[in-house]
Amino acid sequence: MTRSHAAEPAAEVDPDLAVLASPMFRVVRTVIASLGVLYAISTLFPMGGERPALLDTAFYLVVLIATALLALARPILVRRNRTAWAFVGGGVASWAAGDVYWQASFTGVDANAIPVPSPADVFYVGLYPLAYIGFILLARATVRRLPASVWLDGVVTSLAAGAMFSAFTLNDLLNADESKPFAATITNLAYPVGDLILMVVAVAALAMVRWRNDPVWWLAGLGAAAFTAADTGYLFGLSDNSYTDGSWPDGAWMIGLTLMALAGSMYRRRSIDEVRGFAALLVPILFSLCALVVLIVGTFVHLHPVTIVMASACLLAAGARTALTFEQTRELTRTRREAATDEISGLGNRRVLDSALPSMLEGLPPGATLPLTIVSVDHLREMNRILGYPAGDMILNTVGNRLQQALPPEAVAVRLGGAEIAILRTVSAGTPDSIARDTEFLLRALAAPVPAGPVPVQLELSAGVALAPMHAATSAELIRCAADALHEAKSSRSEVEIYDPGHRGDVGSHLLPDLLRAIEKDQFVVYYQPKVDLGTRRPVALEALLRWRHPVHGWIEPEVLQRLAVQVGLTRQLTRILLQTALERCAGWRRQGIELGVAADVSAADVLDSRLPYDVAKLVNKHSIPPSALTLEIAEDVMLIDARRTETALGQYRHFGVRLALDHYGRSAPSLARLRSMPVDELKLDPAFAAPMVNSPQDAVVIRSTVELARSLGITVVAEGVDSREMVDAVTLSGCAGVQGRLPGEPMSTDTLQQWLASQRPAADPHAPGRRHREQSHSGR
Repeated sequence: MTRSHAAEPAAEVDPDLAVLASPMFRVVRTVIASLGVLYAISTLFPMGGERPALLDTAFYLVVLIATALLALARPILVRRNRTAWAFVGGGVASWAAGDVYWQASFTGVDANAIPVPSPADVFYVGLYPLAYIGFILLARATVRRLPASVWLDGVVTSLAAGAMFSAFTLNDLLNADESKPFAATITNLAYPVGDLILMVVAVAALAMVRWRNDPVWWLAGLGAAAFTAADTGYLFGLSDNSYTDGSWPDGAWMIGLTLMALAGSMYRRRSIDEVRGFAALLVPILFSLCALVVLIVGTFVHLHPVTIVMASACLLAAGARTALTFEQTRELTRTRREAATDEISGLGNRRVLDSALPSMLEGLPPGATLPLTIVSVDHLREMNRILGYPAGDMILNTVGNRLQQALPPEAVAVRLGGAEIAILRTVSAGTPDSIARDTEFLLRALAAPVPAGPVPVQLELSAGVALAPMHAATSAELIRCAADALHEAKSSRSEVEIYDPGHRGDVGSHLLPDLLRAIEKDQFVVYYQPKVDLGTRRPVALEALLRWRHPVHGWIEPEVLQRLAVQVGLTRQLTRILLQTALERCAGWRRQGIELGVAADVSAADVLDSRLPYDVAKLVNKHSIPPSALTLEIAEDVMLIDARRTETALGQYRHFGVRLALDHYGRSAPSLARLRSMPVDELKLDPAFAAPMVNSPQDAVVIRSTVELARSLGITVVAEGVDSREMVDAVTLSGCAGVQGRLPGEPMSTDTLQQWLASQRPAADPHAPGRRHREQSHSGR
């Protein structure tokens, strides 16, 4: 049976960001950035004499305008965060417009003759509010909800950055020259104040996004820092008449503008993780130390009051951040403790077991034993129903308290869920018998009456014990073994059971993990068993049986496979695998001229599966076979389900034309009256019901009565488990229409079945005697 997997769709690139990753845009971005860096580098080195005028006029203006256009390209071409980037790009363009105006109006003019303020100053200062708004909008778009700790980190870092910047600049730059007009003084003050706020906003924005390793944010932040440095150098140069065109402040301005323009043009291929843990705290700690240094220096050197205020405010915010961190740590400790504690019993929960069991297994001393005991409070569900859930909770809480008092401190006790508690303890020297005795003593201590109702409740406890490394060497295996032992203790009504691999209740639970992977590994094979007509002694149909080819344990038969599938919720998937394979094979037979029907077992859960009728119809239509070629054999326990639901579910199959058979009839003596209302076409007698009639006339009478009743209802009767000639004669005399079992034909693989069908070729002829009679009888109801 082949299985196909649909190809996974390729990840789609965001159409907005695709333009930023396009080759043409990247080339343009690289060229503009290279020109900006080239100009900045030229301002750092003397050029052997006079600096070429074109470098600071035409070339500078071309690079400046290109940089402004690059900054505006982001909001024009990309919709994501368009408003934020429009403010950033507008700030860059505003500064560039001011510089273009200044170059056009004041190049070659004596500095003392330049009016202050001028229109250029308006455009220059326009950068600051636009950049502030853009940075804040970008930070809010990146992090929608900001906890108090992040806000405090932003306050601490931004105040520290402002204090350090003002400590170096404000004493000189904020001292207004009384000889200058008031407007000129205000204009000159706008630059250092704007730079101070720009530095504060940029650092605060980086703190708000938790110092992400994101080139977009770091380019924007470094651009703001370069711009601040350029403004500071320019103002200092003006104060001591050392500034000239083409000096390093011009290069720093260009670097700042270029970095901010590049930030908007970057293409981020994947999400960026924020800095967490101690690394997230390290940055505000370092900034707090810088603010402390500023205050210490302020005791020896006169600093501007703004500097002192900002440094002091930074330390106050740092103190609040420390207090918040302490409270968050306490809350985290409490939350972790609650997350590892079962609220009802007061014991640990499953997380504690999952954490403790592997470490205890690895650290097990030589010669020691690690028993895992699973204790169950029997009949807790009934006590909850009768006494109420508060009484059940009190019982669990009392057992948990008693267990904590009875166990040594190093033992681990957890509630697994429901009424089950697991106990882990290391035993340095002990045998399975001594461990069983210790467990019995423990159960007696736990089982004392509990005042959980009108009268004290006497507890009944069961326990299953598995020992490591004797029974298992891994956590999952040890838990499975202990659970099997507990199941055995409950089944045998014994108090304590030690796991015994030689006395497993069924083929069971150790195969369940393999079963979950069996579908992916294609380990299921369908076998076919003939159903033979007694009138013609020819096959009329083939029952499909799903077997599991286990790589270690060999073939797992259908009945065992069905029980295992129920435990892991694979019943529906296996039913569809069986139907798909059987109908595909049936269609292949019909193309070869072998017109045999096919039957498949379905459980009571399948009958009530609302999707199965539609899936069956799709499969039948897909393989182009008549619906009557398929027989669904329904387990007898479907008769125990509500009659209305059963008739409605089965009626869907009958309406579509699929035949229905009631399987294993007689295994549990179902009501004959209920059979009258069941819309089935076929009745299959269970071997345990039919076999005794060979030697018992009384049983033969019962079988004949059942056959006559079924015939009166238009139901065909088939006997299962026929393995002898005597059995064939007996069911023939009883009036059965067909037989199935070892004598007519055992389950066969596809290849063996092909050879068997070749030997039975006359039966494949649709015009053979008896065949038409059988087809008519199959559709009699």
